Amino acid sequence: MARDNFNVLDITRIIGGILFFNALLSYWFTSSTTWGYHGKYIDWRYWHNKILEPELHLSLTELSSYTGNDNGQILLAINGSVYDVSSNRAVYGPKGSYHGLVGKDAARVFVTGCFMNPDEYTYDLRGLDEKECERDIRGWQRFFETHRDYWYVGRVNLTFDFSNEDPPSPCEHMKFPGHS
Repeated sequence: MARDNFNVLDITRIIGGILFFNALLSYWFTSSTTWGYHGKYIDWRYWHNKILEPELHLSLTELSSYTGNDNGQILLAINGSVYDVSSNRAVYGPKGSYHGLVGKDAARVFVTGCFMNPDEYTYDLRGLDEKECERDIRGWQRFFETHRDYWYVGRVNLTFDFSNEDPPSPCEHMKFPGHS
């Protein structure tokens, strides 16, 4: 007896077959099953974070444990917004050139570009031009949100009570390439 309608299993088989042959053709032409794409949309951690994990709300102490030293997740924050940069261990991991940015909110260094001054690795923006801070911070947040390998994962709770501390010592601004 012939069946007149499809069921879920038939549809699953058809979609699975199409995906399989697409991956096979992709591998044949590009040596990659994804037509050469290597971004966040094929990273299982991105989808796990978007679908299964709620938005993170971390304290600065909790954020400090996400440095990749234990081969775990690598997070950095800019003015309270937290981004997963785990996909680029060569840059942000323990031996990476930008490892000093992870596990903390280092908004100030994103504005000044002063990597050599340890006082810059803070979210304390006192003493900096307000318009410059807003422009630069938004620019870097947009960079991490739209990057093919990085994504937004949540917020870090920042306290802005710096009354017992002096502002960071000034440094000569050294902007990143492409940022004014």
